[in-house]
Amino acid sequence: MSNLTTKKGGVTVARSAALDKIRAARPTKPLLGSRAAPLTERRPRLVFGVDATASREPTWASAKSITDRMFEAIPGALDVALAVHGAGQVHTFTEFSADVDQFRRQASAVRCQAGNTQLCELMQRTLDAGGVRVMSYVGDAFEESRAEAYALADRFRLRGIKAVLLADAADEATLEVFREIADRTGGAVLDFRATELGLMGDLLAAVATLAIGGRKLLSTKTTPGARLLLGSMKD
Repeated sequence: MSNLTTKKGGVTVARSAALDKIRAARPTKPLLGSRAAPLTERRPRLVFGVDATASREPTWASAKSITDRMFEAIPGALDVALAVHGAGQVHTFTEFSADVDQFRRQASAVRCQAGNTQLCELMQRTLDAGGVRVMSYVGDAFEESRAEAYALADRFRLRGIKAVLLADAADEATLEVFREIADRTGGAVLDFRATELGLMGDLLAAVATLAIGGRKLLSTKTTPGARLLLGSMKD
């Protein structure tokens, strides 16, 4: 190893040329605001999915009145996106936000339209969004490929996304698909009861709690909705 000598204050100091190369190769500390600077941690995300096909008009009208409850678990701790399919497509997938007034306006603008269900597309969009911990979904039918839905559910599991499916008077074939998705993601299937909006609002607050702090935080809650969700969740 070759050494160099320099004089500092009249004193000769030996330096390793190899050590100088190592020091020179070290990355410099990024400037504040540069692309190399570390990003701030993202808040938990929840996707609130809705089947807004023609058959869903009465239930969606009821559901809109209780969606605010998702923002009440821990105010400002959760970002929520509204995802809606109707007319054979996912026509709405909003930005994630903790602004309840903005979400209320977006929900009020949704109109039910005839068309096949698009749960698989909604699940794919949820995966593409990144950072989502829970996808809740209110629906009454499934008219797509089971194999595709189950493959997407397996990807949910790998990403740590739980699917909570709120079935509104769904037939047995639909419930079978919903249960399989819940099983594969560690989520749950529950009845959406339009006549019990107090309980349903409480349930949406529990879904938000699950997205914020997982089963551990949910288990600290004693509300009827929290108990209902926790008791229905898959391991």
